[in-house]
Amino acid sequence: MKRIFFIFCLSFSFWGFAQEEEDFDDDSVFIDEKYFEDQFYIGIQYSSLISNYGVSNNGIPYGFEVGFIKDIPINKQRNLGFGLGVGYSYDVIRPNITITQNGDALDYNVSNDFSSYKYTSNNLEFPLEFRWRTSTARKISFWRIYTGGSLVYNLNNKAEFDTGTEDTSYTNLDSWNTINYTLYASIGYGTWNFHIKYYLNSPFKDDVLSTSGGKLNFHPLKVGFMFYIL
Repeated sequence: MKRIFFIFCLSFSFWGFAQEEEDFDDDSVFIDEKYFEDQFYIGIQYSSLISNYGVSNNGIPYGFEVGFIKDIPINKQRNLGFGLGVGYSYDVIRPNITITQNGDALDYNVSNDFSSYKYTSNNLEFPLEFRWRTSTARKISFWRIYTGGSLVYNLNNKAEFDTGTEDTSYTNLDSWNTINYTLYASIGYGTWNFHIKYYLNSPFKDDVLSTSGGKLNFHPLKVGFMFYIL
């Protein structure tokens, strides 16, 4: 998975450099002044954790997302607008939260006793954003600031652990939030853009506690790059 992920991102990086050379300067080419910045997007991020309950990363977490955003200009210059889209995200987070079987129940604890921790999730995302850019009908490489939020719907999830003596896994945890919300911003020029995304809710439900009664709340904070493709 990591090798495919690297090759995929590298390919689009080279494609992005080529795309930035394609602004239209030939006056003989018809240009529609009522253009739309409809875009496919690809994002790669590192996922840090914010928590007041002792939860921290144990390993290297990362995320990948891809989708499409429909552009909705709101002024004559078409440099302001909204974007409404749909996408898919794959996330790997590594909080030091252990899960052990206890009869028919699962026990949760914040602990560094395991050798490795891996929580994966496949999600649908529905972004809504406000868009400012320096684009024109003849320019496809421009400065942009996009800010907004998204609804995240979890399709499935899995927890995998190396306890030091055996490998264990749990699929589609009932303790996992099906719905989450994010706030995000993308800032950059052309295809390459800095991207930051904060999750408003913890992946775990609020009523899920450790065996000692402590909360398992934490908020992922993703930092990485977003690639926009016209």
